[in-house]
Amino acid sequence: MEEITGSSPLFKKVDQAVFESIDKFKQSPNYVSLQDFYNGIDEEQQKVFKAFLIFALFALPSLLLAFLFFQNGQLKKDLELRNSIVNNANKILSENRSLQEAGANILSMNPIDSSSMMTSRLSTLLSTMGVDLSKIQVKDFTSTLISEGVMKSEADFAFSKLSTDELMNIFTAMIQREKFRIQQVSITRNDDTNFLEGQFHAVHFSSIPQPGEEE
Repeated sequence: MEEITGSSPLFKKVDQAVFESIDKFKQSPNYVSLQDFYNGIDEEQQKVFKAFLIFALFALPSLLLAFLFFQNGQLKKDLELRNSIVNNANKILSENRSLQEAGANILSMNPIDSSSMMTSRLSTLLSTMGVDLSKIQVKDFTSTLISEGVMKSEADFAFSKLSTDELMNIFTAMIQREKFRIQQVSITRNDDTNFLEGQFHAVHFSSIPQPGEEE
């Protein structure tokens, strides 16, 4: 069989497959039986038979191409869906990493769930700076579980007989070491001693370890 030229690679392969099948059929015993059947019918029936064969030669490749295009469309949709899933998964992972990084700067890993614990935590901070704990008192402590893994603790703090440097160092330690947020600060200065007294409100957000996360 001569090689067909002047068509696209896909059509070329389809045409070659069709004609190769025809060549193989001509070499089979069934072809002789079909030839005898064809010779035994009248001229009008032969015309109808030829028309049917021509139609089949054109219809079968067209049906094959239609099936291939359909399959290609299905594969394209599946690929697009898979790409969308992968992209969304990467986006979620990226956002989770960003949240974890942000959470490390916002949430303390040491929850405070009672007034005594708040006082103990404050005492530890003050002892590292050599400040007497009696100069600051914890008042109106509250704690709330705002989500499954995050606790919000807050309290009012009253202070007296603190120098400006001591107060600033206390604020810095509470913010940097324990992730406190300092709010509603009220300060007055004693003109006789130059010490500061007043009060402030502090909020503390902490991460609560979930089952399976604890070492």
